[in-house]
Parts: sequence; structure tokens; C-alpha cells
Amino acid sequence: MQAQKNPTASRPRTLAANSEAPRERRPPSEVSSSEISSSEVSSSEVSSSEAKGRVLIVEDDVLLSTVVEDALTYEGYAVVGTARSAEEAISMAVAHGPDLVLMDVRLLGNSDGIAAAEEILERTGIRCLIATGQTDATTKERAILVQPLGWLPKPYGDQEMVQAVAAALRYKSTSRDRSSDN
Repeated sequence: MQAQKNPTASRPRTLAANSEAPRERRPPSEVSSSEISSSEVSSSEVSSSEAKGRVLIVEDDVLLSTVVEDALTYEGYAVVGTARSAEEAISMAVAHGPDLVLMDVRLLGNSDGIAAAEEILERTGIRCLIATGQTDATTKERAILVQPLGWLPKPYGDQEMVQAVAAALRYKSTSRDRSSDN
């Protein structure tokens, strides 16, 4: 039987608005939506030099983005931030230059994740892993234009998501290595 990792080392402890002590850290699967406030959503404590990769999470569901952040951090990835709208995603991608953007299609605001992925690709060259419940042919056809590194259909589990992120980063790394050989 494998020893389990300690999930308490995921995000930095922050004080909730009305509390005097940090709340106890639990595995991502044990966090409820009533315990999440937007002030607690922050970037991960894994330093970029130690991380397996730097990931920007773009997800309008605060609970899901927190669970994703905890799972990625737990597995050794550095989460450079979380965005809930296309505008936030573009701004954060330009500012932080992540290795990968984990992009939901439905976002807050007037623009969607595919439009954000297109602008991020144009402005930074960063490609996205599309994570969404929108798996219809029309959505997939639109997404092809932004050269996604993969497609992760919702609902997904922590391990499935972590594996998809790892595969997307491996693909990105090997495709970059092939293009630099020419």
C-alpha cells in the first residue's frame, strides 16, 4: 500500500475575513462550497523553479477552481492564478506567462473561453487545455482554431485532470523540442 502525500501543503494559509486563525487544510475532495470565499482563492505556494509546470486556471466556478488548484498544487504544479472571466484570463496569461492554461469554455462576462484562448494564443503563444462540459461538435470545431493541447470533458476527477495537465505539458515540451531541432 502506498503512503499518501500530505495535502496540507497545497496553498498558503490565509485568514478568512471574520476569523482570527487559519482554518485547517483538508484534501480537495473534503472542501465544501460554503467554506470557500473569493478572498481565499490565491496562487499556489509551490515555487516556479520547483514546480512540474506553471498553470493558469480559468474557471467561473469558485469551488471547482479551488479544488483544481489544490489538486495541482498537491501534485507539484505551480498555479500562477485563477481567473473567472475571459478578460481576467487574458490579463493573467500576459502578466504571468504560464506553461499551460486550463480553460473552461463557459466563463463570467460577455466572452467565452475559446475567445480568450484565441487571444492568449495570439498575444503570448500559450496554448490551452480545454476543460468543459461543452462537448458538442460546434464547440469543438471553434476550439480547433485555438490549437488546444487537449480536451478534458466535465465532470472529471482530480487524477484525470492532473493526468491531462501532465500529458498536455509533455506534448508541449516534445513539440517545442521537435520544432527547435529544425
